Amino acid sequence: MPQSGEREGDVKKLPDQLLDLLWGGHNIWVATVAPDGMPNVSIKGSGALLDDGQLYFADMFSHKTRENLEHDPRVAVGIHDPERKIAMQVKGRAELIDHGEVFDQVSERLSKLSDKLSLPPVKYVVRIEVESVWDMGPGPHAGAEID
Repeated sequence: MPQSGEREGDVKKLPDQLLDLLWGGHNIWVATVAPDGMPNVSIKGSGALLDDGQLYFADMFSHKTRENLEHDPRVAVGIHDPERKIAMQVKGRAELIDHGEVFDQVSERLSKLSDKLSLPPVKYVVRIEVESVWDMGPGPHAGAEID
């Protein structure tokens, strides 16, 4: 299994700073594009990493996000931690997953929170194959791609 920040094959290596930010789960903003070209941004409270180091979020309400991803899997994700003054953007391709091991893992992680907040069950898990990571924080490296 890859170690922190390492990925198998030719998939983008995730920077340690992004891994640290997402391991505990985090709100993320997901940008998609509708078939007519109109952009859409939606906040997700379930952005997290699973053991394989890929970015996931659960879809419980996101009809428009889901429709857009079915049409065009390209996605941009914004992550911001104001306390640590970290902001990053991840660009990649999304896959909608509605069954199997990954779906079960994410559903299980969210079941306690879902019960507590009376949330509906997970409809899909969206796995993002990361293609690039960008620095969106303040400072001299703002806007630069993170290797």
